[in-house]
Amino acid sequence: MNINNIRIKLLEEAKSSPNLLSDLAGLETYIAESYNNRSFIELLQNADDANATKFKIIKDKDFLYVANNGRTFNANDVESLCRSASSNKTRGENIGYRGIGFKSVVGFAKEIHIISGDLEITFSKERTKNEIPNATRVPLIRIPHSIIEKEKSLIAANVENLINDGFTTVFVFTGVTANEIESEYESFDYKSLLFLNNVVTTEISISNYNVTHIDKTIISESETKLKIKNNGNQTEWLLSNYKKTAIAFQIEENLPIRINQADAFVYSFLPTEDLTGLGVIVNGDFSTDPSRKHLIYDDETNITIKNIATQIINLIEKNLSSNKAENNSIIKALVPYADPRMISFKKTSFEKLLLEQVKNINSGFFEKLMLPPNWLNPKDYNIIAKSNGNLVIGSSFLNIDGLVSFLKFLGAKEASFETLKTKINDSEISILGCVQISKYIFTSILSINNDSFILTVSDLKIVIHDKKRFSFKEVLSENLLIDDSYISLLIENGLTEFDIKQAFKKLLPNYEGNLIINKNDNDIKFDGLAQNVTIPTDNWYNNSKEISTDKIKYGIKRWRTAEEITLEILNLNGFNLQDVSKQNIGYDLDGFDPNGEEIHIEVKSITLPGQKFKLTNNEIGVAQEKQKKFYVAIVRQTDAFFEIAMISDPINNLILNRQCVQWIWECSEYEYNPRRFEL
Repeated sequence: MNINNIRIKLLEEAKSSPNLLSDLAGLETYIAESYNNRSFIELLQNADDANATKFKIIKDKDFLYVANNGRTFNANDVESLCRSASSNKTRGENIGYRGIGFKSVVGFAKEIHIISGDLEITFSKERTKNEIPNATRVPLIRIPHSIIEKEKSLIAANVENLINDGFTTVFVFTGVTANEIESEYESFDYKSLLFLNNVVTTEISISNYNVTHIDKTIISESETKLKIKNNGNQTEWLLSNYKKTAIAFQIEENLPIRINQADAFVYSFLPTEDLTGLGVIVNGDFSTDPSRKHLIYDDETNITIKNIATQIINLIEKNLSSNKAENNSIIKALVPYADPRMISFKKTSFEKLLLEQVKNINSGFFEKLMLPPNWLNPKDYNIIAKSNGNLVIGSSFLNIDGLVSFLKFLGAKEASFETLKTKINDSEISILGCVQISKYIFTSILSINNDSFILTVSDLKIVIHDKKRFSFKEVLSENLLIDDSYISLLIENGLTEFDIKQAFKKLLPNYEGNLIINKNDNDIKFDGLAQNVTIPTDNWYNNSKEISTDKIKYGIKRWRTAEEITLEILNLNGFNLQDVSKQNIGYDLDGFDPNGEEIHIEVKSITLPGQKFKLTNNEIGVAQEKQKKFYVAIVRQTDAFFEIAMISDPINNLILNRQCVQWIWECSEYEYNPRRFEL
């Protein structure tokens, strides 16, 4: 390639205006400082824009070789490289578009040789200074020179090897110091490859050898799965694409996970230092400052933020409509780390602008979505609401921290008692649900004197007699004896015996039954020893799916709770369970056993075999209702192992001792001086 005309033109410009050349040298230094520790990323971007699939960096003595197998340089590329901010790239079609990114490399190189196709040129400050002696200082990348044969011979062997390996363009940086390059190397993150269009393999050999390879699988027009293999380690990602934007979910054990807040960066094809505020990484054609570290909130950026917000709304609607583990994990990753209601008090940031855009998107979905009220457990609420035709979400989603607040921020509302009461009698709700509805009614009656309200609720079948549901009217007319367990559960859910009596006086005037239980039994204690139970426990392990002990060991993570570890192990053994421990419905795990049978498991942790454990009235009430479908999992964890003993139908299979707990000692003032241990 003959670039002599370009060289002559640039030399004439420099000689006619040496002061301008000195200014360009200052600009080049500023760019290099602004792009500190990002030179590798900029070279990677240039390779991707050249449609390269391979990118390689090797250091040999004082030379650094950076190669790619993309399109070779033409005359226009050379001129764009020499001139500042004169790139011939088009925004939106290429990652880089300013034409200044390559200038970032001047911070660690004395000279730069470029071999690309039949192009062989050198950039050298010393040789440029000799050509233009009147300039006080000169830039490195401005005037192209031919490569001196002596210098060419020093790099010829490595360049030839790279070309023989299929690389088409090689940059050679001379006079490279180890400290500068190793600093660049340590700052390079494999996730920089996530949103590249073409590069799938990188090799870096500086202080040690590092190779990264990406396998891409197209799932659909909007979804791509990536496997990034980095020196034997592998991470998996799910990319959801929409209008030239992408949201990246990290995958572990085949499910999306919530990325740590400090690692969830905004990418403008390559990483910035701005955070998403969510448990995901996002990518789009954002405008950035010259360092490419921070976003500029211009029209282009705001349009891109709106597209990502639309994508988030679409993903939330889609995944809330299903109830699989993957849907739950995606929703969890999309919930903001900060309370969205406080976002208006924050300074301008990507996180703030994104949540504002998310809130402003009116899809109509969230206005129709009815959330469970705080006085009714989600499982029973969904049973009632579905029969009422309300739009609801699976109860498992309500275990996700921050989701309810986020949905309310988006326009969802809590269901009212008035919207639910007409379907209560037609719904097969639990005893706990009956108790919670009763508590709401009792509290309302005690706080307001409204005879019409009493009339509207007297037909509700929420009172328990002989483990069956009856209305207040039926209890009064037939003088039915109310179950002690019902009264106990009312007390456990926050009512006093006095409250219950006062409410029943209005609901059941002249009722002759007993409304007082012999003991204020907030808790029921297991008084037998686990190893001495005469009823055999279910042989759940031998009847489950075969699974390697290595996989079970991998599933046990010491920092998890007993419920989480039990869930992990049982699911590895063929169960299909979900954690419902935060819903206060009388058990921790809910789902199906390996035979597809309904199962509900309450997890009790012990430190020694035979240690006593407690069952609450909620748990006893559900155990009475579910019987053989209800299990107690007695678990014990040591540094070396984790044990699970499964006991079904505890009402009939265990010796239970009712205990009276009337008083507790409460401390509200104390000195908090903890010792902190970093994880």
